[in-house]
Amino acid sequence: MNKPQLLKGITDDEERILYARALDKAFLAERSGRAQFSDFMDPRKAGVFCTLADKERSLGVKRLLWGGFEDAERRMIGFFPDYEEPSRESFPIVCIRIAYNGKFSRELTHRDFLGSVLGLGINREKVGDIIVEDESACIFVRDEVSDFICTGLERVGRTKVKTELVGTYSGQAKQGEERRITVASLRLDAVLSGAFNISRGKTSDMIRAEKAFVNWTPASGGSGSVAEGDMLTLRGIGRVRLKKIEGTTKKDRVAVVLEIFKQ
Repeated sequence: MNKPQLLKGITDDEERILYARALDKAFLAERSGRAQFSDFMDPRKAGVFCTLADKERSLGVKRLLWGGFEDAERRMIGFFPDYEEPSRESFPIVCIRIAYNGKFSRELTHRDFLGSVLGLGINREKVGDIIVEDESACIFVRDEVSDFICTGLERVGRTKVKTELVGTYSGQAKQGEERRITVASLRLDAVLSGAFNISRGKTSDMIRAEKAFVNWTPASGGSGSVAEGDMLTLRGIGRVRLKKIEGTTKKDRVAVVLEIFKQ
């Protein structure tokens, strides 16, 4: 496998290391005859890696992406020898439930839970999706860090919490709020401003500060157009999926249907 050639076009150092490690796992699965697994990747990184791996035609492994539940965004990539059927049950993913008493705390957010887990010194690539529920959250992590989280995580922010391993997660990801709005245009800054009801100027400032992402890729500027199906992220504010573009109104504004996930 010509790893340097495959990674030649990857300019981000952290991403190059992530992909290099995943390629090593693929090669090890082929050589050892045993399934191997990458760390968690967001959809963009997983897509980039799969494109890279497809260029190595001599690689004799099967591939499966899994994040612990059906609609997971962050997923591991499993590499299985050609003779082995890929299995979700083989993935080293553990679900931890983090619970708290809402009578003595404000409502905790995805940002609160993620920040406290990473505050333990755990690498982001070891952590998958976090599903926030009533007075609790389910967090999917690589099994090697699960015991450390269960013993070390005593508080989320100032709120005391209890942790427990969950054998099988039977819920589903929290659905966003569907909303129909009109925007001046399909520019990124216009859609984000309308979705989160913040000023166009503040939105533009956040985009310039590299806090905006389109399909998990950093936005190059606010003037770029977005399309149906795009997932837009404004770090610290939330995410929004552009579900449908309904057309232009009589006042020359664009009517869109959004699914909004606030942090």
